[in-house]
Amino acid sequence: MERANEFELPVHFIMAVFGGFVGAYAILARMEVFGSAQTANLIELVCSVLGRNPEEVLTRVAALLVYMSAMVVAAVLAKKVQWNLKYLAIFLDASAILAVGYFPENMDPVMALYPVFFVTAFQWCVFQGAKGYTSSTIFSTNNLKQTVFAITEYFLYRKEEKVRKEKAEKALVFGGTLLSFHIGVGFCYLIWLQYGIHSVWFGSIPLLAGAVLLVIQDVRAKAYTREQDSVSCS
Repeated sequence: MERANEFELPVHFIMAVFGGFVGAYAILARMEVFGSAQTANLIELVCSVLGRNPEEVLTRVAALLVYMSAMVVAAVLAKKVQWNLKYLAIFLDASAILAVGYFPENMDPVMALYPVFFVTAFQWCVFQGAKGYTSSTIFSTNNLKQTVFAITEYFLYRKEEKVRKEKAEKALVFGGTLLSFHIGVGFCYLIWLQYGIHSVWFGSIPLLAGAVLLVIQDVRAKAYTREQDSVSCS
């Protein structure tokens, strides 16, 4: 089991880098629309309904449906197939950023981010956390909360080493994810200054790194399984 999850935490951090990257791209290049979550979209949807803007309502409803459809697909695939959905998530992420980079700059910013809405929701469902902790790779609020809690509790339990060790690990997971996400944000900003709308293509760098680690992890796990099988048979 340990072999099968050898690079679980590094891969999680790398996907958080991508999450920060694509989230920053959406804000920087697509008129401050955050493509990784639905809170702002739902607020805008309610305002559009009350403001009687049917075109904007349809655009926002479509964005919501795209986001929800990714969750449905992820849930169905997790139940019905035996694939490693992490590979599929990375493939979909790569396909989305390839497409979005070709969308014209004057395109409706919400529509331009439909692929991002889909793949970030799918990534959220597939890369759910590491080390037994549920931690999002596409936004930060809960990661910030859990990091603060873990660090605070670490200092509260001064005489309980086992508890302190658990809190330190928790702080590492959530704090590392938070840091990784914002490394992705910073990376995107620097690239965006140079390449503008096409900067999204550089998101392929963390995706490639994550895919490579997953392949190495799977190869090592299979080799270890074969080795154990041969030992048990001899």
